[in-house]
Amino acid sequence: MLALTARAVKILLLLLLLGAVGVSGLRAREITVVVDQPIFSPLPVRVPPLKGPPSEAPNLTRVLRQDLDLHLIFKVLKEPPLPGVSSQGYLISGQVETLSSGLRVTLELRDLLEGRVLLRRRFVGPPAAGPFMIHRFVDEAVKIMAGFPGVSYSQIAFVRRTPRGDELRLMYFDGRRQRVLYRAPIILSPRFSPDGRRLALVSYDKGRPRVLLLDLTTGRLSVVAAFPGLNASPVWTPDGKHLVVTLSKDGSPDLYLLDLKGRVLRRLTRNEGINTGGSFSPDGHYLAFVSDRSGSPQIYLYDFFTGGTRRLTFSGRYNVSPSWSPTGQRLVFAGLRQGKFILFSMDPEGGEPLAISGEGSYEDPVVAPDGYYVLARGKGPQGRGLYLFLINGAVKKLYLRASDLVDFDWGRLP
Repeated sequence: MLALTARAVKILLLLLLLGAVGVSGLRAREITVVVDQPIFSPLPVRVPPLKGPPSEAPNLTRVLRQDLDLHLIFKVLKEPPLPGVSSQGYLISGQVETLSSGLRVTLELRDLLEGRVLLRRRFVGPPAAGPFMIHRFVDEAVKIMAGFPGVSYSQIAFVRRTPRGDELRLMYFDGRRQRVLYRAPIILSPRFSPDGRRLALVSYDKGRPRVLLLDLTTGRLSVVAAFPGLNASPVWTPDGKHLVVTLSKDGSPDLYLLDLKGRVLRRLTRNEGINTGGSFSPDGHYLAFVSDRSGSPQIYLYDFFTGGTRRLTFSGRYNVSPSWSPTGQRLVFAGLRQGKFILFSMDPEGGEPLAISGEGSYEDPVVAPDGYYVLARGKGPQGRGLYLFLINGAVKKLYLRASDLVDFDWGRLP
């Protein structure tokens, strides 16, 4: 590992303060949180083996079942329905055919109770595209069955800390094709662009923090911010044309709007404690960010139309890591309560937060591209790693087991 200079250690401590890693010195009275978990009954979906050649059909059947299982809301059954017996639930069936040019995959979603076809799709492409055909179909099927779009067609970027330094990795949501994109002594805050084609990140590759852009198609790296002092916490604007970055070049750590060439377009905060970015509302009107200007980290909203700022969180003395749902209806964040971090969901207009995480301690929540799921790192009933939640807290499961995971993000596939 890199031997950190005193300057680098000071910067890291600053990042940890607002990243909800260190909590010493808090003397405020804690709030007891009671979580009333919603009642949840999974939807039964029958997925018998897809018909087709043994070289392709069994693997695509596994992908189909796994995609549905990862959505948390389905009870996936492998057996076909009994002939002549009416039952509740759904049936997904299909056929895989090999062509001279690749694969043809035909899939169908049927309502078993009503006995009618709800969705039928046919895909043609090279063999390597087979799993993506399944992802596309599942996301459409989830929307029909559950009322909101699926997340199979998405990707996860995450940083793992190793004895040789940090590794930035990328994988598809189903866990396939995990690969290392970039290495550096320290990597923080990987953030997908809205179109999923680029990652902004903070790298200590030159011994001090820089904000870089990584093109996921070409692998090209470019520098966005390398000002004296702190360059941290990049946040994409919804149009993908700008970043909000925490800089300390003018003294205090404040928020600045930059274009992708690193030109400063606007200073958003001025000398009011430590300020670090978080998440934009889908329409770009507001930026949710964290500041300790009131004496402890709390979540604030910056209004890009008026330039005004208002405080959003008042319950608890330590609230960080805001993540705005792409639907615009909820903001998810982590709050320290009785020595553990709890995930909360709240209306961006205000009101009391709703605890959604239940047993365990979880940090750095990220809302899915569809707006109905949340990933957070922490320690829960199944061990330490990334946990996947429904945004209302009705159900959760361990998504990726990892004790060395530092940071992550969830983005759409281009």
